[in-house]
Amino acid sequence: MAALLLALSGSPAHAAPVSVTASAFSGTLIDFNSLPDRSAVGSQFAAQGVTVTGGSLITNNSSVLQAAFGSQGASNFDYGAPATPSWLSITFTFADPIIRVGMDQLSNGSEFILDVSQEEMLFDSGNTPRFVGVEDLDGFTQVTLRLTKENDPRFSIDNLRFDFAGSGGGNTVPEPGALALVGLALAGATAARWRRRSAV
Repeated sequence: MAALLLALSGSPAHAAPVSVTASAFSGTLIDFNSLPDRSAVGSQFAAQGVTVTGGSLITNNSSVLQAAFGSQGASNFDYGAPATPSWLSITFTFADPIIRVGMDQLSNGSEFILDVSQEEMLFDSGNTPRFVGVEDLDGFTQVTLRLTKENDPRFSIDNLRFDFAGSGGGNTVPEPGALALVGLALAGATAARWRRRSAV
């Protein structure tokens, strides 16, 4: 019986990442305005807990981004060197687990993808800024940004937001097997009590 109960309990299931709005964030905000135009972001924000570890993200103070974001943003290409190819993807690595990441983004119109916790989250994109945000309460330390259109993968972001996981690292959702285990235990306790009453 104990082996059956152990088999039914399994391990806790993890909640899948979900999309969230900008109002869900209360932690760090990076707007890229502290860096000079056309600067590689790289580890410039390591003190805030984030670095660019895949691809290259370059600050962009072009008139296009000024009009769109109202301030300097960052792009996966150098607008001052149009012959330079853009990076297909950008990866942010966080010093400690986070539970939410989001940003304003714009692109050439293909879908914008955030890869979080081995899940691909798709968002509408276009030439006007749109907020994209993801929450995974189990926590994660990397997020990759890319577009579905690889033949023109240029995109820009601004107002990068993220919230670090608190102590405990997020929530887990019990598997149905664990709930079945609880049900079996309650049924067993009820049956034992019923037998004792019948014996009297």
